[in-house]
Amino acid sequence: MRPHQYEVLSANQAREGLERTTGLRASMRPHLSPSFDGQVAIDTDDGRTFDLPYDVKTSIDRRDQLLSFKNRHDGGVLITRELSRAMAAQCRELGIQFIDHAGNCFLRQPGLFVFVTGLKESSTSQQAAARGLTPAALRVVFAVLTRPSILNSNIRHIAEIASISHGAAGTAMLALEKAGYFTSAKSGSRVLAMPGRWLDTWTEGYLGRIRPKLEKYRMSAPEPISAVLERVSPRYREVVLGGEAAASVRTFALKPGTLTLYIDLRDPSVMRDLVQELKLRRDPNGQIELVHMFWNANELESFPTVPDALIYADLIGTADERTMEIAAELRKEICANVESKAG
Repeated sequence: MRPHQYEVLSANQAREGLERTTGLRASMRPHLSPSFDGQVAIDTDDGRTFDLPYDVKTSIDRRDQLLSFKNRHDGGVLITRELSRAMAAQCRELGIQFIDHAGNCFLRQPGLFVFVTGLKESSTSQQAAARGLTPAALRVVFAVLTRPSILNSNIRHIAEIASISHGAAGTAMLALEKAGYFTSAKSGSRVLAMPGRWLDTWTEGYLGRIRPKLEKYRMSAPEPISAVLERVSPRYREVVLGGEAAASVRTFALKPGTLTLYIDLRDPSVMRDLVQELKLRRDPNGQIELVHMFWNANELESFPTVPDALIYADLIGTADERTMEIAAELRKEICANVESKAG
């Protein structure tokens, strides 16, 4: 993934950790200064909002790193994967506010003081297992995010929904359970854990491992994107909207600057007709992209757009500040839906 994609994912994991451990409400927004990766808005129960710039660091385990951060980002919030008790104590000593993925945090503002330490992110074995998920397992993650109720279906049904073999589905479910994505209750039912983690795993895996291998074409048109979008006619199981265009259809306030269409490339006539209809031409720098519709559109139906988890991944993949706030809104919707329907 491009660096900005990691920063967005890391910031969202930190936000979820903060909300989980403190009860505060937070949202991540773009920041105008290039010195910071973004801005976190923290809402308190008394109606106040604290807007704090933040910068993401992959790991922090030395005092000199903290001193460097303070020198370059004084007044900003440090966001990182996990801070030890010792590093957290030094942050407090140096006056460096921080939030990590586990929910450890130090925030000090007039009217706001929070200090949480000692919490651990998911175990090392779980993290390693998550990084080792196969493309088939990622397809299962995508299927569950889109149709959460299938988590408690039999392996045959999960395989059908995810468009993978029965053997691959069984292996995927074992890997997901081992990595802590769900647990098995005494009754035998599967209990989903941390929907945000499912979404982050899907997004990282899709952008880094699945999307690069999909058949896709860059195009341009003689008209502006807005005019092309008006002429697009989504067709069930053949042509659907992705990315910014899908977000705009989902009523989010976004004027698309790019157009991503997922189409069934198994049928050559679909692309041929679309190219003629929209007067498209090949252009490696074009703002229009045609991507193969890789999922089971009969089972994971969201017409006229791609499923929400794919819209989210596309928005993160643009690495465009215009889309980050919308991605954060969509993320909340996805996680709430998964949490309510996975049981």
